[in-house]
Amino acid sequence: MLFSSFCSAVSRRFLAPLLIMLPLLLAGCQSDPTDNTDYATRDEQLITDYIKANNLTGFERRASGLYVAVTQPGTGNPAVAGQQLTTLYTGLTLDGRIFDSTASRNNDPLTFTVGRGQVIQGWDEGFIGLRPGSKAILLIPSDLAYGARATGPIPARSVLRFDVELLRAQ
Repeated sequence: MLFSSFCSAVSRRFLAPLLIMLPLLLAGCQSDPTDNTDYATRDEQLITDYIKANNLTGFERRASGLYVAVTQPGTGNPAVAGQQLTTLYTGLTLDGRIFDSTASRNNDPLTFTVGRGQVIQGWDEGFIGLRPGSKAILLIPSDLAYGARATGPIPARSVLRFDVELLRAQ
């Protein structure tokens, strides 16, 4: 009984503070949490490797690092900022996993105003200049997609592929 009381006193006096301090002590032993990755360079390499590995052609690289390939030209005036665009799309990660598609929603198109931040930056930039009826592939660097935040099934810092079709621009 005396030993049990001694152990209980020792554990309250020493073990409880140790358990409280242990996470702090362990955190101090971890490496610097600062992420110094150059994502622009990494994403550029991922995109160019992806294009080569999949034998894709016809891409135009924009200054932002966005790659656009028109796979079917449309007609009419090119889309400009401020227009309402109606589109069909399929979004994929570079490993081929579909994370969203209008096809999974009975081809119910998405309508948005381009250039107003209603969609990811890669879309705001990628749809500008497409003509109604166009189909295109957008390869979007992570900073023009969801950046450092994971979104649903999309991991943080993901380069994304969108196969898009511009139905209307008004």
